[in-house]
Amino acid sequence: MGKINWPENLIEELAYRRTILFLGSGVSATAKNEEGKSPETWGRFLENIKALINNPTQEDIKFIDEMLAQENYLLALQAIYDLSDSGAYSKYLKDNFSRGKFNPSPVHKAIKEIESKIVITTNFDKIYDNLCNDDSYVRYDYQRTKSIISNIKSPENIIIKAHGTIDDTDEIIFTSKQYYKNQEKYPEFYSLLKSLFLTHTVLFLGYSLNDPDINLVLQSIRNTSSPASPHYIVIKEGISKHIIKHWEHTYNVRCLEYGPSYDNFEENIEELKDLVIGMREDRQIP
Repeated sequence: MGKINWPENLIEELAYRRTILFLGSGVSATAKNEEGKSPETWGRFLENIKALINNPTQEDIKFIDEMLAQENYLLALQAIYDLSDSGAYSKYLKDNFSRGKFNPSPVHKAIKEIESKIVITTNFDKIYDNLCNDDSYVRYDYQRTKSIISNIKSPENIIIKAHGTIDDTDEIIFTSKQYYKNQEKYPEFYSLLKSLFLTHTVLFLGYSLNDPDINLVLQSIRNTSSPASPHYIVIKEGISKHIIKHWEHTYNVRCLEYGPSYDNFEENIEELKDLVIGMREDRQIP
């Protein structure tokens, strides 16, 4: 398969800035620091954070390992979180998502050049935020719904931190328990999210189909568009066709597959950027 055959309607939606880009940990994982290290993706993060568990029983470890083997990351993370010291947990998050001094990758730069009016991210790190650190961008998290709405109506591009930011580890949304608690506490944000999915095409970048963060979001906003106007997710090839069909039927999300390796992600996003900019030039879209 290899190269993505980008749908013409998606390129057009992006060119006219009617698409929301939704960024996951796979985008952050393309960044590197001076030592050549990248932020951890879900699987590696959970394997490493197991070391924080205080006095685990054999039953605890068995359950977590079974959940990781099944790629049921939500339950694995909740168990690890419940069994860990909160201070050590917060430090680990900051070390991995804030203190690594990661530099934006060509993927981050291509996403910025696509220039969507709205970018939503479940990432806690500030790699993309820092790249967009100028007057034409504003950034808010899920606690600031009124500010998000007022800025959607303004000329600036907006970055929405759907699960919070590493600046405040007490307020980030990481587990299913935190997610459902915040749905009750900030219902207006999740109503806004649902509205955005109804009125825009959404393109998910940097997620796998079993990532906890995307599954949490989709559970709350499913059935928000017609089959004639699908959302899209970019994934590495090799996913079962049955899972792909499930995503299409349950969430109205169509899968765009690249491959054979994760390294091919960058070239496909670069091509998408070129197609979008090319259409803007051809049609004289400002």
